[in-house]
Amino acid sequence: MATTPLKRRLRAETIAAILDIDEGERAARQSRIMAGLLGLPSYLDAGTVLLYLKAFPEELDAGPLLADAFSRGKRVVCPRVASRAAGLVLHQIRGPSDLRPGTLNIPEPAPDTPIIAPGELDWVLAPGVAFDRSCYRIGRGAGHYDRLLPLVRPDVEVWAGAFDVQIRDDIPVEPHDVPVLGIVTESGRFRRP
Repeated sequence: MATTPLKRRLRAETIAAILDIDEGERAARQSRIMAGLLGLPSYLDAGTVLLYLKAFPEELDAGPLLADAFSRGKRVVCPRVASRAAGLVLHQIRGPSDLRPGTLNIPEPAPDTPIIAPGELDWVLAPGVAFDRSCYRIGRGAGHYDRLLPLVRPDVEVWAGAFDVQIRDDIPVEPHDVPVLGIVTESGRFRRP
């Protein structure tokens, strides 16, 4: 999926805005976002959860969700980039020892961990660089989640966590873009209209 110059500019502006937040303030805001995600009834009720792992300095660290999911006995699934063309392969992990540095040194499941089909997921945390209030997202440009999310059961709630500065009014929406159900920010949460 090709990325447009507008999306490239929006990514760069949004990343700069995140990194411009004082590090201590960003950590405090992230704690509020994680608390909001941890309190979602759909997350609490889910047996199998898909969580991404922090790969970039500006990205939210889903570590608290990961730790909580393990403590609650949930089946934790994380993505591995098979290739740009093949997209994501989902793997169950049982702990940090199941992770290895992958593409761009992003932590991802070891290839020999159990593969999980998208239809087995009960809840999804989707990453994104920028979002709008209709819950459309701009990712990193490879289209991995736009290809994955249509494979998830329709009853599964897909959420994102984001800083307020990631919510924009100028997100271009293309036919292949797949919105999330809702977004939790440090100042609250909203769902797709």
